[in-house]
Formats: sequence, C-alpha cells, structure tokens
Amino acid sequence: MSGETPLIGILGGYGAVGAAAARVLAAEGGFRLRIGGRDSEAAARCAAALGGPAEASRADARSDASLERFARDCDVLLHCAGPAYELADRPRRAAAAAGADYVDVMDGCGPAAAPAGERTAVLSAGLSPGLSGLLPRLLADGRAPAGAARFTGYYVSLGAFTRTGAMDYLLSLDRGYGTARAQWRDGHVVRGALRGAEERVVAGVPHPVTVYPYLTQELVGQARDLGLAEARWYSGFDGHHLFDALNRGRSGDDRAGTLEARAAGVVRASTLDALGRSPYHVLCGVLELPGPGPGPDRAPARRVVIRGADGSAMTGVVGAVAAREVARGRVPRGVHRAARVLPARGVLDTLRRHLPGTTVTFSDDVDVSAADVTPTAQVMEEGVL
Repeated sequence: MSGETPLIGILGGYGAVGAAAARVLAAEGGFRLRIGGRDSEAAARCAAALGGPAEASRADARSDASLERFARDCDVLLHCAGPAYELADRPRRAAAAAGADYVDVMDGCGPAAAPAGERTAVLSAGLSPGLSGLLPRLLADGRAPAGAARFTGYYVSLGAFTRTGAMDYLLSLDRGYGTARAQWRDGHVVRGALRGAEERVVAGVPHPVTVYPYLTQELVGQARDLGLAEARWYSGFDGHHLFDALNRGRSGDDRAGTLEARAAGVVRASTLDALGRSPYHVLCGVLELPGPGPGPDRAPARRVVIRGADGSAMTGVVGAVAAREVARGRVPRGVHRAARVLPARGVLDTLRRHLPGTTVTFSDDVDVSAADVTPTAQVMEEGVL
C-alpha cells in the first residue's frame, strides 16, 4: 500500500467519465493519481494535463493480470471503464487482490458480487444510479420523515448515447436494475401498481415529456431506510425515437437484433432525438409530507431539481466524491451503495464547485396537484425503461 498520500487509480481515466473524476480529484488535492486504460498515450496526455502528482499506466480491463498490475499499490481503485457490465467483476477482483478499496460508477455487477471482506467497496457512484438516489435524503434532510411520507422521482435526459453508454444502458435493464410499473408501498414492492407511459410536466424540463414508471433497486433501499410509505420513480423521454427503439427491443421485435445491433439502434435513436437541441440531464424529486397543506386535498411537499448539461461529467464528479470519501476513511468497511453512504450535501457542493453550469433548486410548499398528467397515445411494453 501507499504512504501518507493516498494513491487513487482511475480505470478508464482518460474517458469522458474518468477524466472528469480525475480533474475533480486533482483540483481538490491531497491525492496521487494513476490514470489507466488500454491507450497508454491517451493516459499519458491526461496525466500530463492534470499536473501535480499524476502518472499514467496501461491497463487492459479485460485482462486480470493487467488489472492487477494497475491496482498494485493503490489505496482506492475507481472504475470508470466500460462497458461496465461486460467487464463483470474483474476490476473489483483486481482491487481485492491488490488490497485496495474499490469504487464503481456503475452497480458493480449487481448484488450477487463478491463481498469486500476487510476492504471497502462503494457501488453505483454515478449519475443514475448514484446522484438519483440522493434525492429522497436531500428532501428529508437525511432523517426519516415523521408520518406517511410519499416520494416521487424523475430522471429525464436528452443527448446522444455513446456505444459504451448504450450497451451499459441496455444491459442494466436485464440485470435487475429495477421493476417496471412497480411502486414501493407500506414496506413492499408492489408490481403492476402503476399504469404505463404518460405525458407529464416535470420541473426543470421546458415542455411535457413521456415518462414511464420504473422502480429502481436504489430507490427501494432509500425508501426502506427512510421509512417512506410510498415511493415511485419515472424514466423520462424527450422525443420518440429512443422511446420507440427501446419498445421494439423489449417487445421481441426481430429488428432489434443482437446486443451490438440494439446498442447501435439506441445510439442512432438518441442522436435523432437530440438533433439540433442542447443536451441536458434533469433529476427531479418531490417529497409529500403528511398533514394538511395550504391547498385542498393535498399535503405540503418539498421539491429538488438538479439540472446539468454533461451526464458524463456529472457521473465523474459523483465517482470522485466516492473515491475521496473512501480514501479519507469516511466510509465503513464492507459493500455499500453510494446513495446510502455519500454525504448528500457534500455531493451537491462538489457538483456546483466543479460544474458551474449545474443548477440545484429546492422549493418548499409545492402544489403537487398542479402536475399535468395525461395518458400517451402510445403504450410502452412492460419492462421498457
């Protein structure tokens, strides 16, 4: 292991996510950085641009031996390479073999992954999952709200997928990331409780978008921790091309083809939706508290909206915060999901500091009855996110 200054190895450190994480950690100081990937020249350029104590090292994420060499002497291994689901648990096993703690911006290959043993592992430390799971805690101020509180969350984005991002997105749907049309109610996941796609006005989005209910495992964990009476999560689509592509894949349409073909379809569809428009990512959460509200037939509600332009950069910031907290010994030993252990306000502060275009807006006494909700003409097949 390293000496007094912690060494953080960033796998995929010159990619969009890894480079963003590296910039945050370099700017905050107090760490040595090791930038890794298959392209040693790109890693060297990234390390040189960071300045300070940063080095480059070749790392092939598909080779156990290469990963173990990269992880050697690291205090924390931050996994930002992809497609994360294709790499399975190789990076995590390499960290364990090197005696390093581990942070993954994805879900770390699901709950069945091997335990961390005497080390620390923080999984799902990205935008969604990750930042998305912090919304209920932010609204509840980190404490279980008194009485029967209800949470509703949304993630709406517009922007072209990369091939790697598209493959991870598709694979996440098949790996138990969530449950379509389900909601959390009175301590249980209730399947089929919600109808399919709807048009809704979502705070932070300038026009109505198509939303689909998809209860994530991340929100289930937060609902259980906070004792929420009800919790719902919706994925939003700004445009119909991506919506249609996912619908074809889940309905068994032969045109969907192999994973590679499906990923290419997602890239193409998301590009069409975003054509000539400014990309954005919006997370919106509403917490309805029990008791009489200022309007008829509703309870008082609080809302938080986080909006940014660069989803990869937002993911990198959350990953950097997780690596920082682990390296400084602020996360207990064992395996954790990021949304349950990261300091929620600290993540927001870091986002604002390093991504000044990202906005965070809190609103009290929100009139939830004012939401514009109408059924869409097209219905998504069950299971589509």
